Amino acid sequence: MSIIREPVIVRPHDSLLHTVKIMTMEYVPKLIVADENEIPLGSISQKDVLNFIYRMGDRELDSVYVSEAMKKDIITVNSSIEPLEASQIMIEKKAPLLIVISDTGKILGMIIKSDLAQYYATLIRGIHKVSEYMSKNPITVNKDSTLDEAIKIILEKNIGRLIVEDNGKILGTITTTDLLYLAPVLKFKDLKIKVKEVMTPTIVVMDENEDLNYAAKLMANRKVKGIPIVSANGELKGIVTTTDIVRALTDEKVRKYLLELKLYTSTF
Repeated sequence: MSIIREPVIVRPHDSLLHTVKIMTMEYVPKLIVADENEIPLGSISQKDVLNFIYRMGDRELDSVYVSEAMKKDIITVNSSIEPLEASQIMIEKKAPLLIVISDTGKILGMIIKSDLAQYYATLIRGIHKVSEYMSKNPITVNKDSTLDEAIKIILEKNIGRLIVEDNGKILGTITTTDLLYLAPVLKFKDLKIKVKEVMTPTIVVMDENEDLNYAAKLMANRKVKGIPIVSANGELKGIVTTTDIVRALTDEKVRKYLLELKLYTSTF
């Protein structure tokens, strides 16, 4: 299966409001910034947008250019890149996306972590447990915390989601995607909106002894990038994310598994 998706592109002179609309309508967390010749200049993510909005003061979203919020440090690869190589680059370079280019430097596509998690869900099973790759002691926020407090944590910790709890019970999550829908009002830091009013209620949790393949499949099917992990009595144990799935793809056991799979299927 291909891990390369169609590129979603914005221009440096596009407005941040335009960018937010594309991210929410296309359900894409990261975009490529390119010139009119389709040469990549940078990238912009949901967190980049939120970070800029949070410190932009009284400016309106339609008055801010993409060039003011984008990141210029990008990683480009060619279209022949293999999934395991792409995973290795993403983890080692802490890259939010890989931009696929032609020999002439023009954009052909892009790879994000969800694409690699989908690859894992399709082909890899039975070699990893969720407990091996989940992040323990996940960061939580109380349901009655303000939205401003939640945004501060997300930006300071450089994470994509917070687990919302109340007296140890998981109620939901609040993600950069959730916050993007509120982008026009996030600059008003004195708003008394509570996390419980904008969170996504948790309908998916998982046991730490499950196959990591199951987690990857759930993420793909539910279009989420993180799943809380709980014990048999409902105690929060951790969280598994698309980043964790990509990290699992760098395990040497995966390479051996795929080689054996290829040898087995080629005999029939």
